[in-house]
Amino acid sequence: MVVSFCLLSAFHFSNSVSLCVEFLCKECPRVHIHFNRVDIREIPAEPIFFRRWLHERFEIKDKLLTTFYESEDPEKKCRFPGEGRKSPLSLTKTLPSLLILGGLTLPMLLTESGRKLYLNTWLYGTLIGWVWVKVSP
Repeated sequence: MVVSFCLLSAFHFSNSVSLCVEFLCKECPRVHIHFNRVDIREIPAEPIFFRRWLHERFEIKDKLLTTFYESEDPEKKCRFPGEGRKSPLSLTKTLPSLLILGGLTLPMLLTESGRKLYLNTWLYGTLIGWVWVKVSP
């Protein structure tokens, strides 16, 4: 998956990769995402071949982003190859998740024991997650 953000307007695109923060602050009106499905049988199992295969995936990604931002051809600039599709995010898609998350979080934050539980879960969950990533193969 390759993600690219466009800054300010549909006609002004950044020459450098924008940050997700700019998108969240509404400075990027569009997000371009390119998906490429890979069959699991195409992924090498041996570490040496897997490392090379993964490196080739990054080379493909770099070429896609270079073409996206720097192409002289107006048909290729600010576009990924293949058919594009707009996917509007409506309020009806986001409101239920917001209400469920808010409904579960708000009561917890209103009590002292809930705030302690929230803080401890966040703190120790993060630490345990870091240790898990370091220890697991």
